[in-house]
Amino acid sequence: MNCKVSVIVPSKDCTFLRHLLVSLRDQTLKPNEVVLVVKDCNQRYIESLCREHSLPCLIIEQRKGYFTHALNIGKKEAKGDILVFTDDDAIPPRRWLERWTRYHELYKTVAGISSRDFYLDLNSLRIFSTPDDLPHIKLYRWLIRPLLERPYPLLKKYKLGVYITWNYNIAHGPYIPSHTCYSLPFRGVNISFKSEYVYDVWFPEHPLLKRAPGNEQYFGLQLVLRGYDTMYTPNNPVLHIVWESLSRTRDRAGLKNEIEVMRSLIRGLLGKAQ
Repeated sequence: MNCKVSVIVPSKDCTFLRHLLVSLRDQTLKPNEVVLVVKDCNQRYIESLCREHSLPCLIIEQRKGYFTHALNIGKKEAKGDILVFTDDDAIPPRRWLERWTRYHELYKTVAGISSRDFYLDLNSLRIFSTPDDLPHIKLYRWLIRPLLERPYPLLKKYKLGVYITWNYNIAHGPYIPSHTCYSLPFRGVNISFKSEYVYDVWFPEHPLLKRAPGNEQYFGLQLVLRGYDTMYTPNNPVLHIVWESLSRTRDRAGLKNEIEVMRSLIRGLLGKAQ
């Protein structure tokens, strides 16, 4: 598959960005461009990192808005046939982009494909699983969730992966994180799309959405409602550096409000589709 690959990375303060750039430098398939949407960063420092690692970086300073605004800015500027989104605190393995291109060639009619992450402690270099791998979480997804949190009728096909429930919540089915299945995008740290399908699809922007939990599912839901498929595979993971934002949220009330905003936006999408 002879295609161009764009890697889109939002970054606020750029603390861990150098680790990501090193991993992109070492890819077996080089990115055609790395679109960095940066906020509160030393731009000269970022430029020097891109030159040092011989990466074709497009650096865009984000002057207003929040996380999903950065995603939309990066998507708007990206020129690749495959758009790969990741976080600035991710460390992909060497064949990450090579695998994404192969998956998109294998699943020609699938608009978006996502994969998983593993946590990395930089101090000890210990790699460990996310909560999705805990036995009681897996048991709940196999035995309880199918009874209590049924998929919205338009997403029955997605019941084994990430789906939207009758109550407009985001749920993870029993195949997450270990099996390939139809699924809404799993986590924004490791998602990819064919640009031809998403040229007019956007992440949600709202004045109350700072972290925007569920933004990747909202993005994928738009594709599903247009008749396209999205899927999940466990076979192209990235490492995700562990730091405070991954383990706990200080502003729990604010996060709860954001979840309610996202539910409302999802309800609106599904209401239009009926």
